[in-house]
Amino acid sequence: MKLTNDMFTIARLDEARHAADIRLNADHLIYRAHFPGQPITPGVCIIKIILELAERFLTTPLRLQQVKNLKFIQPLSPVRHPEATVLFDHLDLTDGTVKLRGSVIHGEIVFTKFSLIARLDAIV
Repeated sequence: MKLTNDMFTIARLDEARHAADIRLNADHLIYRAHFPGQPITPGVCIIKIILELAERFLTTPLRLQQVKNLKFIQPLSPVRHPEATVLFDHLDLTDGTVKLRGSVIHGEIVFTKFSLIARLDAIV
């Protein structure tokens, strides 16, 4: 299930910096359950957003293989911070393996730091 154009939209892709400005949809069903009145983006959804954006930059489907390091520093709320930037410091495709490292930020606020490994996914 894709979250793009449902839970979030892409406001801007910066190919040169491997950065994407996104806008969270505070009316999405997941936020009614997580948590009513004080919604935050679930960690699994943050990982899915990162993978979907990496797929856009690499123009190929990916499947998560390993979470090497994942730090949730601040809650990502669609109400308090409906806009965020996913910045890939490292986005490398070698022999069918993709190494992803970066952060989810808004200005000086760091929400998440990540280091993930994905594989090319032939099944869409």
